[in-house]
Amino acid sequence: MIPPEAFEKILDELEKRPLGVNKYRNKAGDGRSQAFGLVSRRCLPIDYSRQSWLRPKLFYHLQEFAKKYVDISWTSITVNQNFKAEPHRDKGNQGESFLVAFGDFTGGELVVHEGDLSGTHNIRYKPIKTDFSKVLHSVKDFQGHRYSLVFYTLKPTKMPPEGLPKGEVVFEEGKYLFKRDGKVITAKEGLPHPLRGRKKTGTMIVNRSEGFTVMFD
Repeated sequence: MIPPEAFEKILDELEKRPLGVNKYRNKAGDGRSQAFGLVSRRCLPIDYSRQSWLRPKLFYHLQEFAKKYVDISWTSITVNQNFKAEPHRDKGNQGESFLVAFGDFTGGELVVHEGDLSGTHNIRYKPIKTDFSKVLHSVKDFQGHRYSLVFYTLKPTKMPPEGLPKGEVVFEEGKYLFKRDGKVITAKEGLPHPLRGRKKTGTMIVNRSEGFTVMFD
């Protein structure tokens, strides 16, 4: 069991600035959920999530928590805030994950629907470890404010040619700074993107019902 005070700094950040709703997780459940660390990026190679540099203080406290309590290797963290997960598998993960819940809530047990850990688990301050990419799992109804952390390893799809980048948050001169391969990444600049800075050449309007296409220069 992890002492409740171990979550205080993380909880303080989440209460001051609640997570945004992640539209990419709307099929997995209802609530707020965001990823920190390495993520898949559709047509682009794996890299760090926007949350990693938009919220470096929160990411810093997540890293510090992991150093003390997370006993698996990991590349990524999903932070859930009042997220009621429907039955699903974490298809983008590989290997063992570390899951723990915290907050002022009742109910909200984890249900594992298959495998050796089948059943209902109270994970409030009590971590559970298993390969959630292979087992169907969900969250029961709850009342109050339920938070959870999932530490996991991302599947190595769409690897960058130079290998996975290395990122961390450091506290220097009174500031929390996210560094990727030693370079500070700020919320203003973000990571390089192949489409950033490209001049738009026109706008296309397609009306399929009427069968016409209009181009504007």
